[in-house]
Amino acid sequence: MPHPFPHRYETALRWIRGREAALTTDGAPEIAGAPPPQFDGPPERWSPEALLLSAAELCLMTTFLSVAERAKLTVADYQSKTEAALDKTAEGLVFTRILIRVRLSVYADDVARAKDLLLKAKKYCIVSNALKLAPELEVEVITA
Repeated sequence: MPHPFPHRYETALRWIRGREAALTTDGAPEIAGAPPPQFDGPPERWSPEALLLSAAELCLMTTFLSVAERAKLTVADYQSKTEAALDKTAEGLVFTRILIRVRLSVYADDVARAKDLLLKAKKYCIVSNALKLAPELEVEVITA
C-alpha cells in the first residue's frame, strides 16, 4: 500500500577524489559515480548521463508493472535498453533524443492490451514527466 503524499526522497553525494563521488540513499548500496568516458571519466563508474537514463528506464518499468497488476495482466518477462543522444545546440549541451526499447513477454491474447498499458505507464512515469525531453518508446511484445 502506498504511503500518503507528499512523498520525500533524499540522496547524498560524497566526493572521493578527482571527479569521482559516492552516491547513497537510505538502505541502497552505494554507487560510484564520475563523468562518462566521453568527458574523460572512468568507464567502470556510473555517470550522471547513465543514471538519468536508468532512472527513466526503471521508472517506466515500475509504473508499467503497477498498471499491469491493477489490470490483472500477467507479465512473463520485461526487459529494456535505453539509448540517448547528447549534442551541442543553441541551448548548450542537451539530450536531443532518449529512446527506451522495451521487450515484453505476455500471453498471446494480451499483446494489444500490454501495448496499451505500456503506453499508459509512459504517460504516468514520474521521471519521464520531469525531463525536458520526453523519452520515445519502442515496444516489442512477444507471447509467453
